Amino acid sequence: MESKLSHATNGIQGTTQPQSPPAPQVPQADPARGVLTDKEIRDLRDQIRQGVRAQIAGQTGGQVIDRPPRQITIRGPDGTETVVGVPSDFAKNMIPPQAVDISIAFFIMVAAIIIGLPLARAFARRMDRSTTKAQVSSELSGQLAQLNQAVDAIALEVERISEGQRYTTRLLSEQRDPQRQNLTAGSDG
Repeated sequence: MESKLSHATNGIQGTTQPQSPPAPQVPQADPARGVLTDKEIRDLRDQIRQGVRAQIAGQTGGQVIDRPPRQITIRGPDGTETVVGVPSDFAKNMIPPQAVDISIAFFIMVAAIIIGLPLARAFARRMDRSTTKAQVSSELSGQLAQLNQAVDAIALEVERISEGQRYTTRLLSEQRDPQRQNLTAGSDG
């Protein structure tokens, strides 16, 4: 309030003195509360912004610097000249905000791949290890042992039966051979 009043009085007297903007007053935190409220924080932020803007305006003398546009002359092959005006702040915002967003997304994706790939491999290996460690209960392993012994006994009995069948077949074939020899000898003579 005082700064506005002193500025107005200086303007009435006709003499203007450059003054630095007043320092923002930081609201004091109430010891009972311990923190600033949201409104006090917003007010402090606005005061700081106004102070910075005033400092910038004080450095340029309060005038907005406007540079004249640049002119580029293009001469054609037939001697015609074309003048093109380029604004002075043409190169100020060369990178569009969408390109910045895309580049940020790209780097986030690369970071996610670098971090996520080893984590995914470790998780897959852990899943593989957990499936191979299937525990067989002792009751089931006893039953499997009994089944294995029964299959071995059956295999032994089948082998004995096949031995007996081979022996019987050999005896029958030996008995037929003398009869065949007699038949072939009788037909020759």
